[in-house]
Amino acid sequence: MKQKILTSIIIGMIFLIGIVTAANTLSNLDETMNIPLNVVAGDTFTADFSFDYYDNLENTDNSPLIIKLNLTSENTAYPVWRGDFEISGFIEKTAIFGLWTKTVPFSCSEAETQTIVNPIDTTTINNVSEGTFYCYDAEGDLKLNEHDEVFLNITSHPALYPSQYTLMAEMFYLNDTTNPFVLILNKNDFNKYYRELNNIEVRANITDGRGINGAWGVIITPAQNISLEKGDPDGTVYPFTKTLPNNILEGNYELRITAKDFSENVGSDSTILMIDRTVPNIEAIQPHGSYDEIIYIELNVTDEKSGVDDSSVKYRISEMIPDYGYCPEGGYGLGNLTCYDSGWLLTTYNPITEHYHDEFNSSVLPEGEYWFEAKAEDILGNEGKL
Repeated sequence: MKQKILTSIIIGMIFLIGIVTAANTLSNLDETMNIPLNVVAGDTFTADFSFDYYDNLENTDNSPLIIKLNLTSENTAYPVWRGDFEISGFIEKTAIFGLWTKTVPFSCSEAETQTIVNPIDTTTINNVSEGTFYCYDAEGDLKLNEHDEVFLNITSHPALYPSQYTLMAEMFYLNDTTNPFVLILNKNDFNKYYRELNNIEVRANITDGRGINGAWGVIITPAQNISLEKGDPDGTVYPFTKTLPNNILEGNYELRITAKDFSENVGSDSTILMIDRTVPNIEAIQPHGSYDEIIYIELNVTDEKSGVDDSSVKYRISEMIPDYGYCPEGGYGLGNLTCYDSGWLLTTYNPITEHYHDEFNSSVLPEGEYWFEAKAEDILGNEGKL
């Protein structure tokens, strides 16, 4: 809390008998306190004071005014308890030369735990002592000007012990200490893996009572922080995009969206960006050995991260050429030679065996030796070959 005005008012209140007095303890405020005489327990009365307001520190944040009141009893055997008093009030705002006046009400609470809600901040005050009240206007419209008057409507409990009571009043402007609210709305989009050159999109709800003075997003990696590109907000929803760089390594990285308000408070939210650059693992269970007619194809293909793209699991059978190796893809000739190439053939996934199967009729093949290849991609397009 940034103290803006500190006004101490000592009011002796004698209930049932006596008079009420007031004195100002600060020299920089020219203040008078007016309260009625002969206050009786159970009465409701209005106390008001005005002062020349020498504001050496401008309230540049336009923060709301908080009035803190503390009531104590001179009789220590009968201290002030909750419920001994009820207080409300208002400020009468006056324009220069008295051209107009405006009345702004405020409420006061003596609850042990209080949440002060206003347009720029929400502040929780715990362990409020008995006899202490916090007063404010929920709209935050309590900024003081010179010659404004403050009115307190005070009601004492009918059974209040006859004594002299002291009222201390402190006024201060509440600092904006609340961080902006940041919430990534599409975190479910990051339950999957990404790879280099993929485009990512982030949508974040960003709000603050005082307004947003800046917002940015980064992917935090050991090598560098990768900045996201911020688009124009749609209301309170800010879009961020990025094409992942080619050199990003496999791993799990924090993707963080951050915002700051005009009081330099910072808030953020984050999710995990998972990068997968590992190719599927391919194991050929069949074929092996020699075949007369039908060649049985059985592949065990696994990918623990992104998962296998079933439509990408294929195999190829190509003729072995002495002194040249296996037939090049496409089956074109080698010099004056020609060779056989099956091209890439699709397999079928069997959910019972969890393997990929096919049957190849070898009757189309000339007798000889043949090269078997297999390939598969994960759903990101990382391709592995056998």
